[in-house]
Parts: sequence; structure tokens; C-alpha cells
Amino acid sequence: MLGTALSGIIILVQVAHASRGDSSNEYTGCYHICHFNNCSSSNDVAVYESSQSLSEKVLQWTCDDECRYNCMWQTTNVFVSRGYEVPQFFGKWPFVRVWGMQEPASVIFSVFNLLAHIIGLRRFRQSVPPFAPLYRLWQVHALICINAWTWSVIFHARDTPWTERMDYFCAFSMVLFSLFGLFVRLSGPRRWRRKEMIGVICGLFFTYHVWYLTRQKFDYGYNMKVNVLVGLLNGFGWISWAVPRVEKRPYARWCIFTVVGALSSMLLELGDFPPVFWAVDAHALWHLATAPLPFIWYKFLENDCLYLAQRGTGYDYKKQI
Repeated sequence: MLGTALSGIIILVQVAHASRGDSSNEYTGCYHICHFNNCSSSNDVAVYESSQSLSEKVLQWTCDDECRYNCMWQTTNVFVSRGYEVPQFFGKWPFVRVWGMQEPASVIFSVFNLLAHIIGLRRFRQSVPPFAPLYRLWQVHALICINAWTWSVIFHARDTPWTERMDYFCAFSMVLFSLFGLFVRLSGPRRWRRKEMIGVICGLFFTYHVWYLTRQKFDYGYNMKVNVLVGLLNGFGWISWAVPRVEKRPYARWCIFTVVGALSSMLLELGDFPPVFWAVDAHALWHLATAPLPFIWYKFLENDCLYLAQRGTGYDYKKQI
């Protein structure tokens, strides 16, 4: 979805780095003591694993992770008691763990986005005939979005190097495929050779992007620049396509609403604040704000596909075209 693709830039430009909390003496001292006392022998680890809840086992929390989590809260309490600002740890705010999930609010709101795409795809299939131009293209796009939001749920539930990379790469796949869909729409849905050429170029670029970021230490700066560039091309491209067509094709306004809504939702990230109830921060609210956008976007896709089908068959599908 375009709105998700644009908003996905926020996910992709966030950088995990050393923060005031994890670099403090309180945290480092707590962590080393905890690790030595509880995780330095196989017997210690076995004792910890025997006390784990099922959800913590499923999400693969380790003894070392438990030390990091407990010391995060011990350090936070020290900072707050001294009147200091709430610190971040490894680039993130401290979040209360619920059923083993590290960021419960972001998990729930990511699920909302995931369900929105599943519902949108179902309605799209019900409303658009299979022979309509771009029918398969937007089905593939919906599946890519569903996959990306699935990884968003997993990543916010359990932040590991692997889940972080999958979240980044799958979010970028939404941005890039939406740009591919724009190029296809601009070039004409029936120009197969041009569409295939564009698809090959986008596929090769995505492959290179993943290869470059996995062959060595993750280059967050490069990742940010690429995603901002592709995301801006995507957003302004769709706006440029939709605005001149609104008068004759009123359904194009749904495309505009989606882009504007996505860009507006990004403003939530600019006013970052410590999590309310240690669960809801600006990033979680951004996920909540993007959840309605897929319904608007699929409404646009449905009507655009039906418009193209009507031009090809002359049949009036009685949609908002």
C-alpha cells in the first residue's frame, strides 16, 4: 500500500545505537553483575530457563536478555528518582514486557495494519474481476504488504538482529513495489515489455540493496538515504498522477488522501516522547495512525482497476469512477 510504503520510511531510517541509558555506569555495572551471578554457568542458565513463561520461551528470551531487560528498568528507576529525563537504551525507550513482547502497543497496532491489508485484499478480490488490468499486480502488492506487516509484528514483539533486518528489508519491499506500480500505471498497464523491464530493474536493485546491507556491518546511513529517496519519488509521483485526474475521475482523490495521510502520520515521529504507561510512544501511535490508510488505498485501487476494465470492455461496473 502506498501509505504504508511512504510511512515505512520511518521504520527504515531508525538507527539502533548506543544511548544514554545503556552507556551509563548504572546500566553497565548492573548488567555485568547480573550476568556473572545468573548467566555465567550452564547450571545458572538451566535455572533461568526452568523459570521462564511459555511466551518467553517461544520468543526465545535468553538469560543474557533477561539481565539486559531487568537492568534497563533498574537504570530507568535510578534516572527518574534523580529527576533526570527517561533514558533510551540501544536507541529505544524502555517498554514494559507483556507476554514476552518487548513493545506491546506497537505489536497490536502493527496487527491492525496487517488485518487492514488482509481485509483490503479480500474486498479487492470481491470487487474487481480477474481480467481487469493490473489485477494481479495489486494482488502481489497486497501480499508484499501483508508479509511486511507480519515482520513488523515479529520485530516489535522480539527485537533481534535477524528480526530487525527482516523488518527493514520487507518494509523497503513495500516502498519499492509501490514505486514499481506507479511506473507501470504511468507507462500503461498493457505495455508488457516495458513493465517487465521495470520489474527486472526494481528486482535487481532490491537484491543489490539487501546484499550491500548484509555483506558487512549494517550501513544505517545508506539505508536511510535510499529509502527516503525512493519514498519521496513514490509519494510525489502518485500525487502528480492523481491531482490532474481528480476532476474527470473522482476516485483519484482516494490516492491523494492516502499520500497526504501517510505524510501527515510521519509528523508523530517528530515529537518523540517517553512511552505512556511504558507502552505507547510516538512510534506506536504512528502505527495506529497508518492502520486506516489501507482501506482508502484499496478503494482507489478497486476503482482504478474497474475504470481500466470499463475502458477495455465498455461495461459499466457502477463504481465511483
